[in-house]
Amino acid sequence: MIIKQGTEDGLIKRYSSSWPPGSSSAVTDTNYLIWGCNKDATSYYIYRTYLRFNTSNIPANATITSVKLWLKIRDKINTDNFNVQLQLYRDTGDWGTLDTGDWGCGDILVATKNYVDLPAIGQWFSLDIPVDQINKSGITAFEIRSDHESGTAPTGYNVVSPYTAETSGSEPYLEISYILPGAILLMQL
Repeated sequence: MIIKQGTEDGLIKRYSSSWPPGSSSAVTDTNYLIWGCNKDATSYYIYRTYLRFNTSNIPANATITSVKLWLKIRDKINTDNFNVQLQLYRDTGDWGTLDTGDWGCGDILVATKNYVDLPAIGQWFSLDIPVDQINKSGITAFEIRSDHESGTAPTGYNVVSPYTAETSGSEPYLEISYILPGAILLMQL
């Protein structure tokens, strides 16, 4: 089963003239997401990505056997060699409309991916998600953070940017495999 990301995805950025930044704004009308940190001419930034999938069409009696989150890289920059690690957190609630109060809503770390293991720009990659992290009766939501949100201040861009649901054909999606009770599995010998 493929479940594409709805247009409720977005990002929250924190920004300030000092590190680490504290002021926040939410962005939901964009064709790209961001996680990581950067410094431009006047400010420091930290970005987090938010994804929300309607997983209510999975039958209640289904046994989920595997889950992958697929993202397509739009851009990635590693100016300071921070090698920002993607940290995928499951939000056990549902934020509804994304706003700055959702910063930190991810409750459970469910997957990681190192910067050096990400593919080239324009390529897809996946994250294996534990099967018990999918909400079969509603929304399954995630927050993506980087592992460099404190410590050494950036001097340039250290970010990864996947496409959003607003980019048809490149939108994030969940690939979920499941079996139903009484289903007969065929095996080729």
